[in-house]
Amino acid sequence: MKGLGLVVLVLLLMLSAVEADDAGMQYWTCGYRGLCRRFCYAQEYIVGHHGCPRRYRCCAVRF
Repeated sequence: MKGLGLVVLVLLLMLSAVEADDAGMQYWTCGYRGLCRRFCYAQEYIVGHHGCPRRYRCCAVRF
């Protein structure tokens, strides 16, 4: 039973580390007034992938 509790604790710590990584990634800037995101919001368009880490795209707000 103690082993199961340890496994659950390790899984929760791993999930929180992934969420923290995504939160920090949202403030990476790229291109002209763009932000790195996995998915762009409805009011944004994809500028490209340059300047962003893998699996992220550069999103800029439409005017």
